[in-house]
Amino acid sequence: MARAASRQSDYANLFWAAGLGIGASAVFLFLQFSPRPFLTTIAAILWLVALMGVAALVQLRQARVSLRRSERIAWRMASVPYLLAVAILIADPLLGRAGLAYALAGGLGVAGGARVIAAFETRRRGGGWLYISGAMTMAVAIVIGFGWPFAVVAPVIAALALDLLVLGIIFILSLAGGRS
Repeated sequence: MARAASRQSDYANLFWAAGLGIGASAVFLFLQFSPRPFLTTIAAILWLVALMGVAALVQLRQARVSLRRSERIAWRMASVPYLLAVAILIADPLLGRAGLAYALAGGLGVAGGARVIAAFETRRRGGGWLYISGAMTMAVAIVIGFGWPFAVVAPVIAALALDLLVLGIIFILSLAGGRS
């Protein structure tokens, strides 16, 4: 009974994961093909704030349907830094303050590590995809942490969008893998 409810929730979560991937792809296209870089960057940051909220929602929904307690904790730990990222990007959209940029980098590192822990704890056949997602998030955290101060913020926005794109795609692949 619990497995059937979990599978039904997995399919509902696919909608949000697909929206996350499509939205991150739109940020990439927007950054690459817009003739006005400053306005594009501001619009991409605002769009990224919404996508970070969706990423937190996807991970919180996954925590709710996880069968093991340790997996639920890992998913919750992975979602909280994305909520922190939303607050940071609202407070300082261009990441001009060192403390906020480093907090964003540290939070993303924690989220990536938590997603790797969730991959260890999952019983999905597609759980191996979560390792890639966690490693990608940790790589983005390293780019942000060691790249500050930024000459331009557009590459950082592109790195965050890439992280969300990978998260969306890999979440779809993981959910499509089903339970073992």
